[in-house]
Amino acid sequence: MTHVSRTPALVSLNQLGFQFANGETIFNELNLKFDHTPTAIVGRNGVGKSVLGRLIAGRLQPTNGSVVRSVTTACVEQNPVVPADLTVADATGSTAILLALDRLSEGEGSIEDFDIVGEQWDFAERLRRLLDDAGLAKTGFDDRVGNLSGGQQARIALIGAFLNHTSLLILDEPSNHLDAVGRQWLLGMLERWRSGLIVISHDRQLLDCMQRTVELTAAGANEFGGNYSAFREQQKTHQAAAQARLDQARSERHREQIRLRREHDTIQRHAATSSRNADTANIASFERVAIKGAAREIMGHVRSVHERRKSELNAQVRDAYAKVTPEDCVLVNLPGSSVPTARQVCTVIDAGLPWLPPDAPTSRLSFWLRGPMRIAVSGPNGCGKSTLLKMLAGELQAVSGHCTTHVPCAFLDQQLNLLDEQHSITEQLTAQGSTLSEGTLRSYLAQLQLDARRATQPCGSLSGGERLKAALALALWREKPAQLLLLDEPTNHLDLPSVEAFEQALQTFPGAIVVVSHDQKFRKALRPTHNLHWHPSGWLLQPTN
Repeated sequence: MTHVSRTPALVSLNQLGFQFANGETIFNELNLKFDHTPTAIVGRNGVGKSVLGRLIAGRLQPTNGSVVRSVTTACVEQNPVVPADLTVADATGSTAILLALDRLSEGEGSIEDFDIVGEQWDFAERLRRLLDDAGLAKTGFDDRVGNLSGGQQARIALIGAFLNHTSLLILDEPSNHLDAVGRQWLLGMLERWRSGLIVISHDRQLLDCMQRTVELTAAGANEFGGNYSAFREQQKTHQAAAQARLDQARSERHREQIRLRREHDTIQRHAATSSRNADTANIASFERVAIKGAAREIMGHVRSVHERRKSELNAQVRDAYAKVTPEDCVLVNLPGSSVPTARQVCTVIDAGLPWLPPDAPTSRLSFWLRGPMRIAVSGPNGCGKSTLLKMLAGELQAVSGHCTTHVPCAFLDQQLNLLDEQHSITEQLTAQGSTLSEGTLRSYLAQLQLDARRATQPCGSLSGGERLKAALALALWREKPAQLLLLDEPTNHLDLPSVEAFEQALQTFPGAIVVVSHDQKFRKALRPTHNLHWHPSGWLLQPTN
């Protein structure tokens, strides 16, 4: 991007604090400034990224401290709620100026209409061009938003923000519902944006377009003058150094413990020898008592010195350990999930996708999946990618031909319908007859960052990332573990550390995978063996190499 950092700040956060109605506090004395530099806000789920965006935009008020704005702000939230009966013109805030332009073009305008239009005589053309560029060429100004897909509605909300000419634009997960074409459009729009910009996202391609990264943590915020990839490299370097210091502290403690033990044993032997010699020596009894007392005093002093040194060494290890961030761990490599190379996993023959016109060239497809193949499904929104996964999972029937899955499978859809929102993951694992012991389940769930409290509360109360981990546990740790994973945009609700851990875990999954994801880096990390790509003439399955 070509943005240049300027002063003064557009928004300043001063000693900011926020507390929910239940008493939970997520910020305490937070101090940050935002100028024209495109800034990424990252952090773990639940740390308060979306809340911070709403505080900056003025949609929430801080409990403590202040938010000082010197400019106007606009915010597109993660799941923008647009009433279904609004038109595209209404949803983009364009109705007034479009009507004014119509009246003026018909010679029926008023002074107020001239004021509304101002210098924007080409507004209708600009709005049309924005819709076309966003892949909404067939969408009219008067079309109802309720008739559009989720991805199309997301683009409408973004177009409204770009038309607003605000001085500071805040976007919360703007690429979540966009396909590859929509993401490229968004990247192009942000490239041309010349005002202040804050992006809250886990989309690494988008984050790498920013020039500054702010990481929110439970302790506050860390600032870095670069994009996310550079930030992660610095973070890894710091973590490697912190781990080295921890290893060094542990080694020093071990060496010192050996030295102290030897020193203690040597002094103890000398003290014992002095006491024995005093017993046999031809000396007065008071001298014998004095010698033994001195030996005991020396041993007491040595023990005291050694205990202080041990405390110092333990403190050094604790301090070093506190600076090491534990890595996420997602366990998916279970023996029962292995698929032999020759095993037929699924067969799709001339299968007609539901909800698509039967004469459409893309409504039918044929392919087979054998052994631990990994298929990345790609195509624009609305082409039937999620429908295909539902067919493979057995939730939908092909309208023609046939689609058969031959192995146990788990479907993690975008809504995670695999989970029962009313019951905990522990209850659901027990109910479905998991072969793992209760202790092992608790240990595995803890490694997923699902501690005892989260593992026993209803799944509906978990965060998006926690719900995905619970759904994955439910898919794999059951009586018949899944040998085929069907993943529909699995990273949408994960924080970045969890995405990276999920990638690493799936790399070792011994079964087959079919994944739909707009996250290019995630797809690449899964090392797909084949790509199933939609194009106007039909579906095409090709090896990746």
